[in-house]
Amino acid sequence: MEVHHHPSVHKKNFTEFLLEFVMIFLAVTLGFIAENIRESVSNHEQEKHYIQSLINNLKEDTSTMSIVLKENNTKVDSLLKLAELANVDFSKAENLLSLYKKSRMIGYYSLFKSNDATLNQLKTSGLLLIKKDQVADSIAAYDVKLKLIFSVEAIYLKGTNDALDASQQLLNFSSLDSTTYFDTAHTLKNKLLPLYEDNPSSLPRFFNKIDFEIGATKLYIMNIERVLPYADRLIAYLKKEYDI
Repeated sequence: MEVHHHPSVHKKNFTEFLLEFVMIFLAVTLGFIAENIRESVSNHEQEKHYIQSLINNLKEDTSTMSIVLKENNTKVDSLLKLAELANVDFSKAENLLSLYKKSRMIGYYSLFKSNDATLNQLKTSGLLLIKKDQVADSIAAYDVKLKLIFSVEAIYLKGTNDALDASQQLLNFSSLDSTTYFDTAHTLKNKLLPLYEDNPSSLPRFFNKIDFEIGATKLYIMNIERVLPYADRLIAYLKKEYDI
């Protein structure tokens, strides 16, 4: 008859149980900490990526603003010279010719369009990744300032389009070929160029539209001039904060 001997079982004391618990706790805690560190590093890299992308967009914005300002200032200068003719005698051929020559910038527009791809991403989801409150506030402030430009765009376009309509109702550019108009206009000094509308109110109405176009364009310029230096400062600030 075989006799089976049961193996002896080592009974753990309290110290051993405590040690196992501590080891398991440390393993779980360290794993949790490592995961948090890994997530934090990933979020920081993503945050910096967003900031770099935003800086690139801001640089495009400042470049576009500068071009739009230059073009609209040229437009205003031209329209101001045109406005000086408001009270001249248009029965004289040279004054009428000057009216045609100085009307070339009527209806010209140059609009600012922001590269807001990154800004829109930040507003919809990425802004939570911006851990620096002052940075987030500065980005939000830029978005508000952009709206200042867009808020006067409708006035700018209306002033421009109304002036263009007024010029088309008054001036008959088809009577001029482009070469004569731009290059040898002096040859027409003895020719009285035609006006579509020949009544006492047509010219005053025309110059009123020109005056409004000048005012609307100046307002548009003023709003861009408010935003451009802020955009430049924001670029410098973001570069400094993120060591870019």
